[in-house]
Amino acid sequence: MPPRRAGLVLALVLALTGTACTSQSVPSASPERLSRNDAQASLASHPLATTTKIHRVHGRLPDARRKAVRVQVGKVVDRWWDAAYLGGTYPRSSFPDAFPGFTRAAVRRARSDKALLTNQTRGPHVDSVTATHRTVAIDILATGKQARAVTAHFVLKFDSSGDKAGTTTVRGRLFLTRKRGAWRVFGYAVAKGSK
Repeated sequence: MPPRRAGLVLALVLALTGTACTSQSVPSASPERLSRNDAQASLASHPLATTTKIHRVHGRLPDARRKAVRVQVGKVVDRWWDAAYLGGTYPRSSFPDAFPGFTRAAVRRARSDKALLTNQTRGPHVDSVTATHRTVAIDILATGKQARAVTAHFVLKFDSSGDKAGTTTVRGRLFLTRKRGAWRVFGYAVAKGSK
C-alpha cells in the first residue's frame, strides 16, 4: 500500500474510533463459584493473570511484531486496571494516578469520567477488591509491516468486600496509537455495572 494511501486509512480509522464513553448497568451472569472467602484466599495466593489475545490484524504484520504488540498493549491495560480499580489500599476515595498510559488529552477527558473509569464511587465503602476475570482481545491496524493503531476489547470483573460487597464488571474498548515509542490510550468506550 502506498504511504499516502496508508496514511488516509489510518486517519479514517482514527476519525471513526474517536473518544466515546457510556455508563450503563451491565448485567452479568452469576456462575457457580466457591464461597467468597475461599475464592479470595485462592486468588490472593495465585493472582489472576490477564489473558491477552489477538482478535484480528488488518494489514500485514510479521508474527514477532504481533506478539510484541499483544504483550505491550496488555501491559498498558493492566497498568490502568491496577491504578484505577484493583491496586492501592481500600477503603479509599482518591485515585490520583488512575490513567497511566493515556495521552494527555485522554487523561483530561478521563478525569471527568472518574466515576466510570475508576472505583471512586465504591472505593470508600470497600475493604478489598479481588479480580475474578481479566481478558483483552486486540484488533491491530498495520501498514508497511508496522502496527499503527490498536483497539483493545476488554472485560474486567472483580469482587469487593465491605459495606458495598458485590461484583463489578467493566467492559469496553480502548483505542491506542504509538507515541514516542510506546502504546498510548487516546480514546475509550467503557461501560461499568455492579451487582
